Amino acid sequence: RWCLQATSTRTHCSAAEPPPHHLSLMSLESRRAKSARGRRFLAQREPKLVENPRTALLARGQKSSAVVNELLTDLFCLKKPHAKHFRRHNAVHPWEDATPLEFLCQKNDASLFGFGTHSKKRPHNLVLGRCFDHRILDMYEFGVEASAAMAGFARGAGGGASGEAKPLLQFNGDGWENVVELKELRAFLLDWFGGKPAEAIAPLALERVIAFSASPEGWGAADGGSGGSRRIVRLRQYSVKLQKSAEATAPHVALREMGPRVDLVVRRVQRPAPDLLREAMRQPAASSAAPKKARNVSHSKLGGREGRLHLPKQDLSQMPTARMKGLGKRGVAPKQGGGGGGGGGGGKRHKAAAGGGGE
Repeated sequence: RWCLQATSTRTHCSAAEPPPHHLSLMSLESRRAKSARGRRFLAQREPKLVENPRTALLARGQKSSAVVNELLTDLFCLKKPHAKHFRRHNAVHPWEDATPLEFLCQKNDASLFGFGTHSKKRPHNLVLGRCFDHRILDMYEFGVEASAAMAGFARGAGGGASGEAKPLLQFNGDGWENVVELKELRAFLLDWFGGKPAEAIAPLALERVIAFSASPEGWGAADGGSGGSRRIVRLRQYSVKLQKSAEATAPHVALREMGPRVDLVVRRVQRPAPDLLREAMRQPAASSAAPKKARNVSHSKLGGREGRLHLPKQDLSQMPTARMKGLGKRGVAPKQGGGGGGGGGGGKRHKAAAGGGGE
């Protein structure tokens, strides 16, 4: 276990704590697998044409508040099962030195992270970010202005929603389309809360909606949020319930708030470097290693795999078959036993008959 000494006399340790700073990430990447299981594990983390579901890492700083801890727990519930939550404190400062945080993301194969801290200068602080190639791509620092945990909505949520249900993301307001900063934030939130990509979603399978709203004031590129204007983003989550309606065309959709209810104030933003963003946006070309479409293979309604085989014409006359000794060849007459010097079996039958007559 790697340990970091905190500012106090107490040492906080975790199963995936960052190592000392002299251990770089290059030493971890240079390791080679020695077994088949290790090779399969490294092959899972290699770049793919179709990416795996993104995992979110949620951790706490040296000091955190109850508001931040509840919000990290709610974010963990929103991202399950593709999320990991560290409940112990970590001596990590993302804005000063991001190396320990990058090590944690690489160790847990997480491309998204959420980090909560609390201090007098920045109370109830939440940092959300994305990683590419185990390097931090961009980060947003929010201040939690108002928060209501999911536990407070358990009674009125009407059962809530299943954990693996893909949410519908809704962005309210014209600022998400017109303001450049809000466009970048929308792309960031889509990556963070979007979940596993899906080609199509059945309307009856929609169970929850995550809504974001932001006013365009204070988001202009000219002022950059200065001049006393605050850039506020409001997050709400609702459960979807389908009820009977008077029209027979579609059911009535009822929304019930299920939490969390969070008002976030943007404090600091670290935008991606142009070369790193260009590398992250590049799509690899399909190579020969990509899986090819199997011909003459179909799947049944029960999930079985069916295939059509093409065989050459068979010559059944040359096919070997089992032959019994009692069966002779067709078209050949059987041998007749004679009395002179013929078969021995015939002579024995004549002797037995002669002996019986003498008696």
